[in-house]
Amino acid sequence: WRILRFQKRVGYGKTCYRRVQNAVFNWDFEVQKGKKSMGILSAAPNKSNIAGPGFTNQRRKLLATFTEVCLPNPLKSLFVVSPVHVVYEVKDARSIPRCLFSSTAYATLSGHLLAGEERVTVVWRKGMGDAVDIEIVSFSRAAPSIGGKLIWPLIGRMQKQFFLSEMDHLSRMQKQ
Repeated sequence: WRILRFQKRVGYGKTCYRRVQNAVFNWDFEVQKGKKSMGILSAAPNKSNIAGPGFTNQRRKLLATFTEVCLPNPLKSLFVVSPVHVVYEVKDARSIPRCLFSSTAYATLSGHLLAGEERVTVVWRKGMGDAVDIEIVSFSRAAPSIGGKLIWPLIGRMQKQFFLSEMDHLSRMQKQ
């Protein structure tokens, strides 16, 4: 398993927390880095059922992660789209003393080159300086397919770039 963890302080206060929280639950983001494009897109409408206080049980909210790498002419761009789905959302939980947090995660589906899960959490440290922090944690390994086993040794750097780009996107959301 490859475990990646990224943390960042993105601002302060309730307004910042709500803006980042909305971006976390929206999932959609796209970023262009040099000759590379990457992000997450919603593939189906949000269908939520309330399963208890502060918890939303997503009925297979489908997403797709994507990466495009532009290759030199005359070669075409390499474009990889991988299916994932939301496995849970926790909104405004108070299990951390003097803090409020929201968290969501997606897991890979059949056809993805990797097997694993990504969790994104936003924490408002109300009683500890009013700071708002985000954390992204990813657990992944090669999918059992031949493609997954071939790509696994090459994908570590790209995964790190993807999660850092997502972190930057969420940081920018607090300013909007």
